[in-house]
Amino acid sequence: MKFIEINGKLIRKDPKYYLQDVLEYPEFDGSYDSLESFLSDVNEEYEIHFINHKCLTKALLDLFLEYDNKSEYVNVFIDD
Repeated sequence: MKFIEINGKLIRKDPKYYLQDVLEYPEFDGSYDSLESFLSDVNEEYEIHFINHKCLTKALLDLFLEYDNKSEYVNVFIDD
């Protein structure tokens, strides 16, 4: 299982490179389509925890929550 923590305060500074780093996804171009493609291709269990989630855009958080429901491998938790 892969544990990922996404901090809403840190993602605001540079979302493209921050997500590229925490997701270990070097091809990430910063688009929602690219992120959706990544999440749909996940084939191992991911536990994604959000902290400071109120700093995130609603669209970004909704995308992750959508895959929490859609994928058997993506589990999303909001920790604050």
